[in-house]
Amino acid sequence: MTGEGRYILSFGAGVNTAALMVLLIKKRMRFDEAVFADTGGEVPETYEFLEVARKYLAEHGKNLTVVKNKSGSLYDACTRRSVIPSKMWRWSTRDFKVYPIHAYYKTIDDHIFEYLGIAYDEIHRMKRSQADFVTSIFPLVDMRITREGCIRIIKKAGLPVPVKSGCFFCPFNNADRWREIHDTHPDLFERAVALEEGSKHFPRQNLRSGGLRNLVERRFQDQPRTRVVGDEPCGANCMV
Repeated sequence: MTGEGRYILSFGAGVNTAALMVLLIKKRMRFDEAVFADTGGEVPETYEFLEVARKYLAEHGKNLTVVKNKSGSLYDACTRRSVIPSKMWRWSTRDFKVYPIHAYYKTIDDHIFEYLGIAYDEIHRMKRSQADFVTSIFPLVDMRITREGCIRIIKKAGLPVPVKSGCFFCPFNNADRWREIHDTHPDLFERAVALEEGSKHFPRQNLRSGGLRNLVERRFQDQPRTRVVGDEPCGANCMV
């Protein structure tokens, strides 16, 4: 072990980590690579932005490493178990985000300094790593950069502003996010409905209060659709 440490951006392909990626490069901060944990459940736009980020990083001599859970996608895991992701236990974040990233970190013979994309107006989301081989760093908080500031940074760099990242069947999706998925990717929305209604805990547990079909009937009729560009609330390693 060198003792110098390796500085890695935990990249979620959302607004915050996209801005942080730009800042790390523009400010010439110690930055060795970016790592993205792929659950297999992102919307197509997120995977498209992932390639934009990969190109941007490559232009500045940085790599983007994609890691995955060895068992396959999160959606398939939920289907096999007949469950939906849990807002309380958050095993999906643990097993399909944190564990794959940490498994990769363990292949590096050095201490990891992990950049996390928590904006200044989201300090309540700060969670430091519990792993003794990882030190969490929050540059956006240190520099008091808000989510709106992140959007300005992305635009100034000439990059497209990414849509909200996160699984299309995330239980933390708000009504606007579900509306966007319903209108833009009806096939993914129907897959989310199938997962919800196929759960052994349905209807006691669902992806949205009252169920997704009821949400369509109650909220989506004759309402304008808005593009969601916020970041997800399920943890520092998930969807930032």
